[in-house]
Amino acid sequence: MKQTALLVLGGVLLSGAGGNASAQSSLTVYGIADAALTHLDHRAGGATTYMRSGPKDGSRLGFKGSEDLGGGTRALFVLEMGYNLDDGSPQQAGKLFNRASYVGLSNARYGTLTAGRVYAPYFDFLTPLGPLPVVTGAAGDHPGDIDGFDITVRNNNAVKYTSPNWGGVTVGLMAATGEQSANAGNSGDAYSAAVKYDHGAWHYALGYQLLKNGPEARNWDPSTAGNFSKSPLNAGYLSARDVQYMASGLRYQSGALSLGGSLSNVQYRPNAQSLFRDTAIFNTAALLAGWQTATPWMFGAGVTYTRATAANGVDDPASHLQFSLQQAYWLSKRTVVYLLEATQRAHGRTLAADGVSEIDAGAVIGISQTGLVADSRRQSMVTLGLRHAF
Repeated sequence: MKQTALLVLGGVLLSGAGGNASAQSSLTVYGIADAALTHLDHRAGGATTYMRSGPKDGSRLGFKGSEDLGGGTRALFVLEMGYNLDDGSPQQAGKLFNRASYVGLSNARYGTLTAGRVYAPYFDFLTPLGPLPVVTGAAGDHPGDIDGFDITVRNNNAVKYTSPNWGGVTVGLMAATGEQSANAGNSGDAYSAAVKYDHGAWHYALGYQLLKNGPEARNWDPSTAGNFSKSPLNAGYLSARDVQYMASGLRYQSGALSLGGSLSNVQYRPNAQSLFRDTAIFNTAALLAGWQTATPWMFGAGVTYTRATAANGVDDPASHLQFSLQQAYWLSKRTVVYLLEATQRAHGRTLAADGVSEIDAGAVIGISQTGLVADSRRQSMVTLGLRHAF
């Protein structure tokens, strides 16, 4: 679906604004300060202990506001930046509001239309059913965040529409452009569609996302509309023509107990420019359990299994089995002390970063340990942290 079709919805939203706007407006400054000590084993040269910013929720500073335009329509905006609490640096060099920056219109009857740097409906609907609320991204992300359940896929130059809640059903659509001419079909565009259904204690979601590579395709063009997490899982496939994500998730919430799971299929599809020749497919299954006690304690557990299919000459395709835990003690509604643990075992083989050489698959816990790759098929992590929201 092209951006033009989504922009037409903006006219519909504006048509709902009456001429007698009350001009009520709001502005909120918000954020999270989150830091932890992390111990990571099976590193080259031995285990590593270091300070990590944002293992639980991601350190951030944001501004959001809205204005009543009348007739049930509101104008809104969000500007949000991520930062590293340990040294004060931005999470992404060269981007001030690197997490999100958008403006939009919202109407209770017609839905919400936003434009700018946004998260896709795939993320909006599936992530609440994934590991982040239960075992966090640091410990519970599916290996290398291969299926984009964490906050790693952000879309530039995007227009997004989210429908109202129709009897428990909500629909989301997004189109984003790489703002460059196509070269062998590599336009850098991104698209997403998702639907969720909430009914009592049950919550379901289905999502689709397509990210297209750009002209500088050998290591995934950084100027594309949508980028994603890069790790040893997908290092050999970054020259793909595009990446297609399909996923489903569910959660059952009954009092203090929540149970859920997800299935995802991710495909790195090549073209003539790609270094590899066959579509690389990763399938992931995950189960989650959470328990919010009557005391300030909260517990979470998750198990994830990711397996690649045989392709590109790899007869023993990589697989990753991961177990994750979280224990959190809430000192107040805004401040929590937490402990995270995760362990992963990799099997099989995959392609190296050159897209040709075959290597042993290595352990990759989530995405928080980016750059701290295991020197073997095993890796374990323990994190003790403090998070404060404001």
